[in-house]
Amino acid sequence: MMNPDERPDELALPEAVASAPAGRGGIGRWWMLGGLIGAAISLFLLLQGTGPTVTLVATHGHGIGPGDPIRFQGLDVGEVVDVRLAEGSGVELDLRFRPEAQDLARAGTRLWIVRPLLSLDAVTGLDTLLGSRYVSLDPGPEGAERRSRFTALPAPPVDALDGGSPGLDFVLESPQRNGIQPGAAVTFRGVSIGAVTAVQLSSDATAVEIHVTVRSGFARLIRERSLFWELGGVEVDLTLTRGVEVGLDSLRSALVGAIAVATPPDAGEPAPGGSRFKLHEDAEPEWLEWTTPLPIGDDLLPGDAAVGESFGAVLRWKEGRILRSTEVREGWCCATQAGLIGPQDLLTVPEGAASESAVLEVAGQRFGLAELAGQGLLEDLAPGLRRIAPAAFGDQWGLLAARAVGSARSLGEPEDVLVFAAPGASPLPIAASRFTVGEGGSLAVSGGPPVPQGWHGGQVLSRVDGALVGLLLTTGVEGAPRIAPIPGAGRAR
Repeated sequence: MMNPDERPDELALPEAVASAPAGRGGIGRWWMLGGLIGAAISLFLLLQGTGPTVTLVATHGHGIGPGDPIRFQGLDVGEVVDVRLAEGSGVELDLRFRPEAQDLARAGTRLWIVRPLLSLDAVTGLDTLLGSRYVSLDPGPEGAERRSRFTALPAPPVDALDGGSPGLDFVLESPQRNGIQPGAAVTFRGVSIGAVTAVQLSSDATAVEIHVTVRSGFARLIRERSLFWELGGVEVDLTLTRGVEVGLDSLRSALVGAIAVATPPDAGEPAPGGSRFKLHEDAEPEWLEWTTPLPIGDDLLPGDAAVGESFGAVLRWKEGRILRSTEVREGWCCATQAGLIGPQDLLTVPEGAASESAVLEVAGQRFGLAELAGQGLLEDLAPGLRRIAPAAFGDQWGLLAARAVGSARSLGEPEDVLVFAAPGASPLPIAASRFTVGEGGSLAVSGGPPVPQGWHGGQVLSRVDGALVGLLLTTGVEGAPRIAPIPGAGRAR
């Protein structure tokens, strides 16, 4: 037993030992591993949030810089990340698209730098006067392959400015540039129909090539023999009360230039893309007086409208008792499901014609008109119109019916129409404003240029729904040409 007076040399205390739970490492190591995993995830998400980077080559930077946006339909879809001088000349821009817009960097996409641009009829890029420049684009076809390098357009494409479909591209040749700049307007009767997209020397440096795009809706105004000239100079009005006034259109023309076009009556066929024309310095006085009727608009008729075939018709007859003469009248007829219709003066025996001498040739057939009438195969359809019954053509009628007009209705009121005659020829447009309602519901064509020869009996189709609404009569009627309406229940709605 231990003596209470005895003191131990040192007090023995139990030793505490900390041991890690079975199966777990040190806390510090796990924190480090967790940090590495988090960093990897963050980097992965960062990389996943970055779209493709492409290079845009431009002739001029126009003050654009890193951080300026890429815009499409008013939304930011990326940004400029770098701007540098290109080898040789020009500049290169590195553009980075957002992930959701990465498909915009595809073949056929057009890009340009937006900056303030003054043209004859519009000022574009005004938002860049106070804000930054930016890159705009017009995407290529859906499904096109990705591209990493593009060439910037020198000016906004004409069709992208008005949201239309691609227009007609062609080239004007001139010995001198004479101040014409990209963006300069191309006008028809003073109305802008397109713009200059580029100006450059020809490959042999013998001429200046001016590249032009005309909006798709006006492409039919440009024909094989259309003529172009420069608009320039400044109109000055000097009076005692108002001082000096400068015409705004003239001032714009002086700044960026402008080009006018006129089309003669014998203009030929529509000009194909890539055509080349001479650019004249001035217009001849007669050019300004031409009033050639030409159709405009992206779609001449609704997409599902079908134009039936017109068949040339020739009526021959003899007149006189002793010294007989042969008379000829020509025009057009068209097939409907109810028969072949045409102008009344083509399908009626003329007054004074010798007995049994009136013969009609149409759609590959020859008919004696008196014989057809005697068999009850000719009937009056409406004032100015007659119809040959299908039975007159026998087995051939099935072939004609397959080339008939798609639909027909009456013409209840003046409306914009197109007249079709010779197969394959451009239609004759007539605006509603040129019609005057006459007797029997016929519409007289007045004002504007005269109707050319060769349209008698042409099909008149509505530009609203593509239906046949009448035939154009140009001979055998008093006064102005007129439209003889197809009888029916009224205007289709």
